[in-house]
Amino acid sequence: MKITLNLSPPASARDRYALAWAIPATILGLTVLIVLGRASLQEYRDYRAIQSQLEEVQTRTAELQNQEAAIHRKLEDPVYRDLLHRAQFVNKLIEQRTLSLTEVSARLAGLLPQDAHLTGLALSSPKQPGDDYGVRMGITARNEDAVETFINDLEDSPDFKDVSILNQGFQEESSQPEQVNIVCTARYLPGTDVNAEKPSAEEPKANSK
Repeated sequence: MKITLNLSPPASARDRYALAWAIPATILGLTVLIVLGRASLQEYRDYRAIQSQLEEVQTRTAELQNQEAAIHRKLEDPVYRDLLHRAQFVNKLIEQRTLSLTEVSARLAGLLPQDAHLTGLALSSPKQPGDDYGVRMGITARNEDAVETFINDLEDSPDFKDVSILNQGFQEESSQPEQVNIVCTARYLPGTDVNAEKPSAEEPKANSK
């Protein structure tokens, strides 16, 4: 007859409680470990992506710095420096030739007699560099003398040249005397000062002896 002896001490309630929770705790630990592993893997991938983008930015920055250095070296060359000065000079000339309708109106207003006023104004830009601006204007005057005075002053003005009359007509109104309407064109030469004061007719002239 075979006799089997169990020499291990009997399991206590504490041991049975620990054994009962061992399997769920192991499963929970494995689950947390898997989640942490996936999060760490995703963070590593994000880090690699950011590092790759940073390397691209650094490479592009280095290329731009090299291009800037090459441009500086070219600008230090006397040939390119002279070209830069020429370009700056041309840009200043272009800025000086920029004008507006207000500027041209101010110059025409100084030439109009009291019996005439401006009814229309149009500017045409130069077709080629170095050409003058074209001006088309409409004038209404009380009589032909005022028109003639304006045309003569316009031709004598250093700001305008090649004055030509395109159209001339008369307008009769019951409440006003006969009026003269003209349309003329001219070439405008900007450059003189609009605010330059002209000598007044009332100022006494110097006696020449």
